[in-house]
Amino acid sequence: MKDFPIDKASWHTQKPRNYEFDSTIIYKYFRSIIDYMFANGLLNNPILVADQEVTDDTQIMASDLTPEGFQFVKAVYGKWTDKVVDGKISPDDYKLLDKALKKIRKPK
Repeated sequence: MKDFPIDKASWHTQKPRNYEFDSTIIYKYFRSIIDYMFANGLLNNPILVADQEVTDDTQIMASDLTPEGFQFVKAVYGKWTDKVVDGKISPDDYKLLDKALKKIRKPK
């Protein structure tokens, strides 16, 4: 499979908006989702080390994801990030992610 970026922080922090927006939420959700995916074995390798700060250069590449991780991203990533950015859930609210992961891992 050809490698490509799934998401990059600067795509959201540099996005022109006609309203006040606190871009720190982007950095928080990147840290949160990357930690979640790593803890659940969805990454081939760590994207961030323990105390590494998320910056505009932080990105998730297709090659960072296991096959299950890619399936997970397709199933829930956009839905979860939209809810976080819209303030409907906090970046450490994993209920939606847990539900999607459980469904993916459910024996056929």
